[in-house]
Amino acid sequence: MDYQLYGFLIGNDIHFEINSGQLYRFSSNGTEKHLIFGTLFFSDTMLQLFVYMLRYGRENRVTKEELLKKIWEDNKLSPSPQRLWQVLTGLNKKLQTLGLPDEFIKTIKGSGYIIGFKEIIPLYYRASEIL
Repeated sequence: MDYQLYGFLIGNDIHFEINSGQLYRFSSNGTEKHLIFGTLFFSDTMLQLFVYMLRYGRENRVTKEELLKKIWEDNKLSPSPQRLWQVLTGLNKKLQTLGLPDEFIKTIKGSGYIIGFKEIIPLYYRASEIL
């Protein structure tokens, strides 16, 4: 059977759908009176950076050079360390609005980046079930 990556469950109540690019939080305190819902949308570059880090940066360090190549050069964009820093900073700020740690994607000085949050589960679907 062929399984495709659908998205990720982050913590207990944050869901990320790769195809739609939506990151949303849906949580409840156990009663119907208190539901919390929040959603984020990303620019194309920010979305690609987030997906790449979720795929490859959960357990391993991802270098700055790798991100500049995979996110910028491979998409025919002009790479620069300043632009990477800007997009990464903006991404971390957006993630904070849903309650994730301020350094969800951590900088490893002089070495690269890694996701500093361990409660992430990849979600898959069986490709034959999609019409």
